[in-house]
Amino acid sequence: MSALADALALLSLTADEVLRRLGPGVEDDPESDYEGLEDVRELNNRTVFPGSVYLRDGRVVLVYLPRSAVEGLDRATLEQELLAAGATSEPVRLRSRAGKKASMYVRAGDGVAYSADANRVHFIEVFAPSSLDDYRTGIYVEPGKFVR
Repeated sequence: MSALADALALLSLTADEVLRRLGPGVEDDPESDYEGLEDVRELNNRTVFPGSVYLRDGRVVLVYLPRSAVEGLDRATLEQELLAAGATSEPVRLRSRAGKKASMYVRAGDGVAYSADANRVHFIEVFAPSSLDDYRTGIYVEPGKFVR
């Protein structure tokens, strides 16, 4: 199973189920933030799952896969995997915090956003399907100006 498939599976679990899945070595930060998500609980156990799970009110609101979890993955391969998983919304391109040459590709209706440049994926966000406006106001943070 791919990291994306694992992230999609985690999205439907309760907090207790996530804790059981991540096991006894789980790191638990009850007062975390992720981009536009504030006051969320962050769970991770990198020996079991390569990303972080963010919860609010006992339910998963976002699963984050960092660069280390998507090493070697390119945009075309990820798009093929998304389509095979049933993605139907068209990706919308936004600016990415990963750098001046990277873009965020948001499939809000499918609950997936990722940052990529021409050669590689930088990170993936999995969340409950929503509108683009909800993604932009609830999760996304417009990156500041990039300076060299």
